[in-house]
Amino acid sequence: MTGHLVLATLHTNDSVSAVNRLIDMGVEPFLLASSLLGVLAQRLVRRLCPHCKQPDPGAAGCWRPAGCTSCSQTGYSGRTGIHELFCIDDEVRSLIHQGADMQALTAAARRGGMRSMREDGERWVRDGVTAPEEIIRVTRDA
Repeated sequence: MTGHLVLATLHTNDSVSAVNRLIDMGVEPFLLASSLLGVLAQRLVRRLCPHCKQPDPGAAGCWRPAGCTSCSQTGYSGRTGIHELFCIDDEVRSLIHQGADMQALTAAARRGGMRSMREDGERWVRDGVTAPEEIIRVTRDA
């Protein structure tokens, strides 16, 4: 409210849950609605090893881990992020102020163009960066 940009971390399952978490922590909905700009949720997924990944015969266009000396036989090498960006537009701001539930906030965010972490992860699967099982593993509770 004083013009200072504040960045913080919270433990939530998804970006929209941050609104409820902040309210549970004592932030008044009217104050949250007027000052929150957005929330970014992220999870890390393992990257398929570029040296040994193999096409998955059971899933067209997907790859699976194999294992080689480059990745210590794990089939994975490194990590990359999947993200969910919850932008606070006028509709969402109004819903927060009114004390709307998670379903209403999520629906408004989707109308505003928000993609879930799982949807963002599907991009990495299509590009052969990770396996579908990785996306499912890290978004099970999101």
